[in-house]
Order: sequence, then C-alpha cells, then structure tokens
Amino acid sequence: MQGTTPVECEILNVIQGVGIWPDCDDKTQLLQAINTLISGGGNGGGNTVIIGSEIGTVSAFAMPTAPEGWLVCDGSAISRTDYADLFATIGTVWGAGDEISTFNLPDLRGEFVRGFDDGRGVDAGRVFGSSQLDQMQRITGQTDTTYAALNRTFANGALTGTEGSGGSDQTSTEYGIFRPAGLLNFDSANSPGARVGEETRPRNVAMTYAIKAFYPTAATSQ
Repeated sequence: MQGTTPVECEILNVIQGVGIWPDCDDKTQLLQAINTLISGGGNGGGNTVIIGSEIGTVSAFAMPTAPEGWLVCDGSAISRTDYADLFATIGTVWGAGDEISTFNLPDLRGEFVRGFDDGRGVDAGRVFGSSQLDQMQRITGQTDTTYAALNRTFANGALTGTEGSGGSDQTSTEYGIFRPAGLLNFDSANSPGARVGEETRPRNVAMTYAIKAFYPTAATSQ
C-alpha cells in the first residue's frame, strides 16, 4: 500500500516499520506502531525508544515500585542472561554478583547522586561508581584564656566570647578577664533553631530510583 500525500507516506512508513500490514479498516494501527516503537519492538533491534528510557538509564519515580521494564536500584544480584542487554550496558561496575551468572544493580536507596567529576577537579580523584561517606568542611576556632586577653577579643573562628563584667566566671570583676569554668565546649545543638542528627544532609524528598533494564514486549507506560 502506498500513500498519496507526504503525510500518508510517513504514517505508512511508521506502521510498516514495525511489521504491521496497513489495513484501511483498522483505525488503531498508527497507535499500535507508536507503542511498539516505544517498547523497543520495531525495526532497529530495539534502539528506537523514547529519549531517557534507554537501557541503563536511571530515573526517579514518584511511587515506591518501578514500572514494567525498570528495576529498583537496590543492589540486587540479577541474571546476566535474563537481563543481557543491561549487563552489556553496565557490566560489573556496581558489583560482579556471583562472578559467573549474575551481576549487581546499583544500590541507590537512601543515597544522593553526584555527577561524575571525570577530571574536572571539583570532586578530584573519584572513580566512576564509587561512593563517599558524609562529610563536612573543617570548623576551627581559638580562645585565649590568659591575662593577655585583657580588654580585647579573646575568641575567634567557631568560638565566640564577650568581655567579662563580673561573676563567678571572671578572674577579676574589675578588669573583666575571661576564665572558663572547667572545660570550654562546642556543640552545634546549642545553636538556636539548629537541626542536628547523625548525618549531614541537605533538605530533600524521598523517591524511588530505578534503572531501565528491558523493553516490555507489550505496550506499557514508559
């Protein structure tokens, strides 16, 4: 069957490109062809897909379970045969499984993803696929508890102080010299409004990371 206009020819090319013989009485063939191309079932060996859904793509989903064709990035060991396309794409970067018949998915549960530095120098020395523990920049401070502190600022950096004006923490109520009562402690939890805990983290939202593992044979949502 041949079209009489450029648009008709293009539509027929799409339909025939996925192995469907055009039928004038079937008004769903174009939709079938598009869905087949989306799922990777058209000519071209499954390479005609929506941008962003290629094998090995990692996406965040707004539901706890991954859609068909995707696997949750939970570090699982999966079959090198059943997921041959994914294995050919990512190999053993995220783990070699049993080193014979399985390989590992990346485990992104509870993790933040950082762009691979690749020689830029912002995150120097990183190996692709490597992980980092939480960290914060070094905080320093100094305080002077000697008589040299008389009539001047006696703390800097992360530590602050004020000139004494009398009381049990002063060696002299006349000159206001600072004398710590025992140990000088620093605790960010004592800062007004501070949110402290067991890790350093930015404000965030929990979603599900999943990796594109295969193209469904039936038309499904991508």
